[in-house]
Amino acid sequence: MPSFQRQDSFRLALSACLLLCGAGPAWCQTSANLSLLSAYTARGVTMDPQPVAQLRVEHDIATRCDAGCEAGWYIGAFASPVRLDNRRQAQLIAYGGYSQRVGATMTWDAGLTHSRFTGSSRLDYNEFHVGLMRGRSSARLLYSPAYYGEERSLYLDLGHAYPLDERWTVALHAGLLRPIGAKGAKGDTEYDSADLRLTLAAKVGDYRLQAGFQKAWHPYRLPGANPARTLTVGASLPF
Repeated sequence: MPSFQRQDSFRLALSACLLLCGAGPAWCQTSANLSLLSAYTARGVTMDPQPVAQLRVEHDIATRCDAGCEAGWYIGAFASPVRLDNRRQAQLIAYGGYSQRVGATMTWDAGLTHSRFTGSSRLDYNEFHVGLMRGRSSARLLYSPAYYGEERSLYLDLGHAYPLDERWTVALHAGLLRPIGAKGAKGDTEYDSADLRLTLAAKVGDYRLQAGFQKAWHPYRLPGANPARTLTVGASLPF
């Protein structure tokens, strides 16, 4: 997409957010999170084996529908160093979506994510997702028409968080990636990949400290990337 079209799309989205905040019973909130990690891993793959600093910014617009349920739009951005294609570069992610609560504990969610790599544009890709959340559990299905610039794929993301007390939390993530292009059409499970992650987190003052233990099976083959490290540690600060 040409740069002027991307700028127009951004202005349109920002204008829509401001209009929604100014009309009707809407509550707008912007939040940010700065994290320092010993390594950047995602879906069983090490995106950068060196310590990295990551920034996430998100803007939420909560409204109330006629039936009294809570709903809202959200947009956000994420930035992190990565090492792919044997070069250090940046990953920039823009995302947005809509969520709505159904009943007392269930929430559904749908949205779009665009991932861009500053040094390897051929790896850029989009993903569409739908998901359900109930309490501290979540299930999300993501579809990409060209995963990392290659073929179509589906990714199932399952998660659950369990608070041990007011400070400590244990979170479990399980993911399954399935190509549905030429490779997937052959029915060859060699190209399927799975990842499992267990995270122990503690809140210390304004900071969140965490240690993640992970395992990957047949991790997705990215140029210059390796399977995820078994142990990573990090700290984050919301503001």
